[in-house]
Amino acid sequence: MKRTIHILLILLLSSSMAWAQQTLNANDPNSFIFGGDQKSSGASIELLPIAIIDIEPETLVGAGGAGAGTEAGLPPSSGGAADLSNLWINFTHRAQNFQPARIYVSTNQPIPNGMRIEVQITQTGTGGNYPKNPNTNKVRLSQTEQVIVYDFANGYTGDGLNRGYHITYTIKKPKTLPAGFEVIYRIQ
Repeated sequence: MKRTIHILLILLLSSSMAWAQQTLNANDPNSFIFGGDQKSSGASIELLPIAIIDIEPETLVGAGGAGAGTEAGLPPSSGGAADLSNLWINFTHRAQNFQPARIYVSTNQPIPNGMRIEVQITQTGTGGNYPKNPNTNKVRLSQTEQVIVYDFANGYTGDGLNRGYHITYTIKKPKTLPAGFEVIYRIQ
């Protein structure tokens, strides 16, 4: 009987050693390929869409030396005739599933009767990573949104002058614009 218990005990110990779990040394990544359960797990990350647009330079210098704010979303401040010949549209855009976007331009108020304001993209800048497919025709501004940059997926222009799209304004029969008048650029 003693002999049977010893043999049974030896068999139990050897079988429990065959099912033992191995411990990995986390300080030695080379040991990972020889031990442990080797599996892979998939992961997905969903990035939120981004749409940022800005007009550069940050301030326009008027004839009288006064600056006019051109930060996206703020109306221009008073002071002299602004230099509207050296402005640049900068943007950063990331869409979900690479959905195409466009840049639209409009005004927040009607333009006074007899006055005409046009904006035109005259060149594309350097830097960034974006498709260069602007509408190079003059766009007559109104409260109705119009496309100024055609379909593009994700991209960014870089920041500052000579980046993105160079725009020029033409104002025919200038008159005083209503208080709070804004030209709005929007990515959608």
